[in-house]
Amino acid sequence: MSALSVERYDDFTGGLNLRADQFQLARNESPDMLNVEIDPRGGLFLRGAMREINTTAISGTWTPQKLYAFQGDTPNIMLTTQSKVYKSTGTNFSTLQYSAGNDVTPTTQHGACFAQWGKTLYMCMGTAGNGGYKWKTTDTYATALTASGANPHPWQAYNSPTGGKMPTAEHVLVHANKMFAAYTTETSVVHPNRVRWSHENLPEDWMADDYIDFQGGTDGITALASVNGQLVVFKKNAIFVVYGYDSTDFQVVQLSAKLGALSHECVAVAEGGVYFYSHPQGLHYYNGTQVVDLFDNLRPMYPNGHISTAETNDITVSYVNRRVWVSLPYSRTTSVNYPSTSFVFDPSIGRGSWIAHRTADGYAPISGIDFTTSAGGTKYYMCHPNIPRVLEVDMYNEEKDLLGGVETGFTSYYRTGWVDGRSYSMKKMFRRPDIVVKQVDTARTINVKVFHNFEEADGNERKTFNVVLSPAASGMLWGEGRWGSGEWGVSAAGAQVLRGSNLGLARSVQLLFTGPTGFYWGIDSIAYKFNTRKVSG
Repeated sequence: MSALSVERYDDFTGGLNLRADQFQLARNESPDMLNVEIDPRGGLFLRGAMREINTTAISGTWTPQKLYAFQGDTPNIMLTTQSKVYKSTGTNFSTLQYSAGNDVTPTTQHGACFAQWGKTLYMCMGTAGNGGYKWKTTDTYATALTASGANPHPWQAYNSPTGGKMPTAEHVLVHANKMFAAYTTETSVVHPNRVRWSHENLPEDWMADDYIDFQGGTDGITALASVNGQLVVFKKNAIFVVYGYDSTDFQVVQLSAKLGALSHECVAVAEGGVYFYSHPQGLHYYNGTQVVDLFDNLRPMYPNGHISTAETNDITVSYVNRRVWVSLPYSRTTSVNYPSTSFVFDPSIGRGSWIAHRTADGYAPISGIDFTTSAGGTKYYMCHPNIPRVLEVDMYNEEKDLLGGVETGFTSYYRTGWVDGRSYSMKKMFRRPDIVVKQVDTARTINVKVFHNFEEADGNERKTFNVVLSPAASGMLWGEGRWGSGEWGVSAAGAQVLRGSNLGLARSVQLLFTGPTGFYWGIDSIAYKFNTRKVSG
């Protein structure tokens, strides 16, 4: 028998890759993972918990569409459903009203659209009703705006601005020191392809001739974005860019005649560009110069039938904590009609890395924001699509999700690629692997399933064993904090080397690590040891 060989794997930064052919996977990629994070320095660990911020359920029919961070005199989390607008300073939510007992009411399927101008929040409600609303956090009620262009209210000339006006519209955006509105209604006529802009520095005054109609692509503008001085106009299968800063020099260029965005929930603006989901092409990024396809590793979910194409209204894109969350109705078994998995793209890891998250009750959080609190801290919020709660995500100091008032542990696992000693022609006796695991503060167990010879279907594992993590010698224990009841202190930062069971005789092996439900775990490195058999002719 040959000498013992060792292959060490401590780089997991390739993330998730759903390609069916395992030979297309890089050494640092995984064909399947859930609820684990990838450390950019190598290693993997349990995702941060998702915990509701409102102890009282949000009133009304729960059809969440969008969160918005309004940094007014007092920071407020704005939430729109299909029928209400809500506000919160960080705990429970109340409806926004325009007078006592009268709620601000959207008239469009995707809820209200928000834009902040100074300390004022502007809202458009859809193609019916008035010209939207404005609100300051110091005001008890929102103020209704008169619809510009609707009889008997004329447009506002440059030399005689009046204020208090805004077009009835589906979308609103601040760009180039103007307010822009899209998909407008004027004198009872709907203009789904029209974009209007206000006077310079006057968001409540609008000129009759200040508009552009975008006729290419499908009928209806779905979203607006401001990217590096450019106005980006989305339709479902077309994208336009408007260059310039006023009506004298605006120029329109069609960026794509195929890509687009399903709705404004499928567009998320980042520091240097805009992420958008085009169906069924997937997630793309426009940085002001070019469109970049980011979905290559996940695209097999479409031909494999893992996405419910009839549930496109359940797709959202969020930019949260410098990562992109694409929430999809995804399932490998049966079709689902709700967002079930958030595929999270981290552009800071290599050329970009994908992972997958899901709540403890099997849903994908949607429509997230970064929110700066009144104390100056940053929180990361998303909506639960089924429970009327807003969740704080990426809470790495917690091990369980808090949903509907109940703390619940969630499933987490990581499947490695196939290890064949760089030659699948030769059988090998795989010995006991050395596994470097992250230290923990209480004892817990990682379950390991072993697969052989490229047969990775569930139920085909050749053996199963457990890796038992012993508690570190220092650090506070869960529920036993000496400086506060039930509080988690500083976690252990080291690692320990554990030895697994023999993996068996095979041409190749694959390991599936399943973490302890409701407890933190992580892996830094795996060292495979094997003896190679002679090749038979």
